[in-house]
Amino acid sequence: MTSAPSYAVWALLGLALLGVWFRSYAAGSSVARPAVLLERLATGPFLRIALVLAWGWMGWHPFAR
Repeated sequence: MTSAPSYAVWALLGLALLGVWFRSYAAGSSVARPAVLLERLATGPFLRIALVLAWGWMGWHPFAR
C-alpha cells in the first residue's frame, strides 16, 4: 500500500491552512489572525490544557515513528 493518499490529504490541509492564514491578513476580513486564535485558546484553563497536549503531541509524533 502506498502512502500517496495520506500525503495528498496533508498537502490539501496545508494549502487550506495557508489560504485561511493569508485571508486573515486581508483588509476587512472576518477571519481571525493566528495570533488572536492562539491568544483565545491560551486564556481558558481547559483550552490551555488542550493546547499544551496538542502541541506536545505534534512535537512528539514525528519522533515516535
